[in-house]
Amino acid sequence: MLELRFPPGEHAAALEQAEAFLAGRGTGAAQLYRARLVLDELLANLAMHGRFPPGPPPPVRLEVVAAGGVVELVLEDGAEPFDPRAAPTPAAPSLDDDRVGGLGLALVRRMAEIRDYRRLPGGRNRIELVIAAGPG
Repeated sequence: MLELRFPPGEHAAALEQAEAFLAGRGTGAAQLYRARLVLDELLANLAMHGRFPPGPPPPVRLEVVAAGGVVELVLEDGAEPFDPRAAPTPAAPSLDDDRVGGLGLALVRRMAEIRDYRRLPGGRNRIELVIAAGPG
């Protein structure tokens, strides 16, 4: 198991460490790509859209486990409650749609199974995801 803590918005090194950890445990290229993409999207969304109480934001906690061909990711943060399972699915963009953004959560849902979300005592969000081997 790999456990990392870092300030919101400063996740580049955590992504590199998570990728190295998974690669060192024989995670296949496609599964590794999906894990990095999911983590990057969730952490970027947290940095851009997360609302934190006044003062320095508490660190993000990332836990990565690779066993039996499955990658398990656990993210904890101190932002306001946000259950990604309850967020509406955005409409598919058309060729005429030139907006940027808004599809990251749909991407996460496609690449990973969101197993659980809960609000922890002490005001932290906890999201658990699983990325199975095979095509995304």
